[in-house]
Amino acid sequence: MLTHSTRRWLAGLGVAGAFVAASASPALAEGDPFRIVAQDILTTPDHGGFAYIYTEPTDFDKPHQFGHTTLDFDFSGIYDFATLEMPGEGWDWACETSGQVVHCETDFAEDDTPWLGIQVYGKPNATPGQTGQLKLAMTSGGKTVKGTSTVTVAESVDLQTVPEASVSGAPGTEVNMPTTVRNGSETVSQGAVLLVNGDYLVSYVGHYSNCQLIDSSGALCTFDEELKPGKSYRLSNKLPFQLDKDLRTNADLLTTGVWWTKDDWEIVSSDWPRDGEPGAGEKLRLVEQPEAKSLAKQTDPDQMNNYTEISVKVTGDNPADLGVKGATASGKKGDVVQVRTSVTNLGPALLEYQGRPAFRVKIPEGTTAVEVSSECQPYTSDEEWDQWNGNWGEPGAKEYGCQITESPKGFENWYEFSVRIDKVVPNASGAVTAKLAGDPNKSNDTAKIVINPTTTGGGNNGGQGGGDGGSLPITGQSTGLIAGLGALLLAAGVGGYLVTKRRRTRFVA
Repeated sequence: MLTHSTRRWLAGLGVAGAFVAASASPALAEGDPFRIVAQDILTTPDHGGFAYIYTEPTDFDKPHQFGHTTLDFDFSGIYDFATLEMPGEGWDWACETSGQVVHCETDFAEDDTPWLGIQVYGKPNATPGQTGQLKLAMTSGGKTVKGTSTVTVAESVDLQTVPEASVSGAPGTEVNMPTTVRNGSETVSQGAVLLVNGDYLVSYVGHYSNCQLIDSSGALCTFDEELKPGKSYRLSNKLPFQLDKDLRTNADLLTTGVWWTKDDWEIVSSDWPRDGEPGAGEKLRLVEQPEAKSLAKQTDPDQMNNYTEISVKVTGDNPADLGVKGATASGKKGDVVQVRTSVTNLGPALLEYQGRPAFRVKIPEGTTAVEVSSECQPYTSDEEWDQWNGNWGEPGAKEYGCQITESPKGFENWYEFSVRIDKVVPNASGAVTAKLAGDPNKSNDTAKIVINPTTTGGGNNGGQGGGDGGSLPITGQSTGLIAGLGALLLAAGVGGYLVTKRRRTRFVA
């Protein structure tokens, strides 16, 4: 389970990532091997606007190799009303300021591409409406490519919302996404934009004329109502999302509601795909709540207090039954043998991605894990297991916790371990265990890993049936074949992890 602070940090990264994805590409000079991409920046006297600077190749089949690279920022065009801060974030840029130019240098390995983060702060005497150009010039391989970012001083508006909320519903039913907004600043907000997005298994199904489908399942709504200082607002009607019919009872999915000023959204959204046209129904409005409790007022209008994590809890009677397989192996002292364990979703429900140690592997006595599935990390407790920063595939632990990728009915997740036999112990036993809330059949949730069994069939004890996971001593010419197959399996596993992890985090705009 993510901590509250971790989730907020991740959402902040997602906001930054959205700015990157939304930046417009500048015009290119003939022969340029790459382009510089930099979003425009809105800032205020008391707040820094953030931007990523990065590059795109002009020939994706033969991308430019950067090597030693310099990047110059000419901030003379914004000097009267703003200051440039934080040049140098990313890729160990070394930066120096001379007059009204910041010069940065770094070296890139093969296939690495430049990026750099900056902030621009409005000076204390800056006034809304002032604007200017931040000029960029990147030089690599004897080629210099130029770009610009338009910096504008804007009015400070602080949109706020509650940090957490929850809804529940059975598979195939509709839920109403709860979201409210408060103007925590002293300036009237000229409208607002709401993006509700998250797991693709939870999809917007409304028909409001000022809302549309975005990113395949999310809702994007634009409001024209003025938001008065210090006032809170709710939606005038339900914002309906439908739960996928195959969802598992007890699943807990994550969706997020993010509020933007119209001008911020205009910068963010320039390249966002629109999956559908606005609806033909009535208009969704913002309704003032004069007696609503105010949230703690922020001193800066940052992006960290304008989103709500919405936990979507699935009810009903549609469980997923997990069944595990153990394994057996034999060898002499010093041999390295491979054990292949698995967990299968026996249905009937779809098993959503499990970003927690839902599958555990205990290494048999007298052996050491020398190669570990990339889906697993050393396990001590659920609280210490970290899906974001864990030591994936680290050898040497006595027990491992493993994530399970999204699995439809009948899908089998494999986990391969290579263990060294340090001491020959007849029937040396380890175990595999699956743990899932609401699993209707506990009898197939555990199985054994047995090294040097004195009887057959030990690796399947308590498992699904139909044979154990199998094993091979890793010796001689078989090593290359097994290593190659293992690499493919590990690559597939990592890809599945990243895809499913994205499904849990793509709510951020």
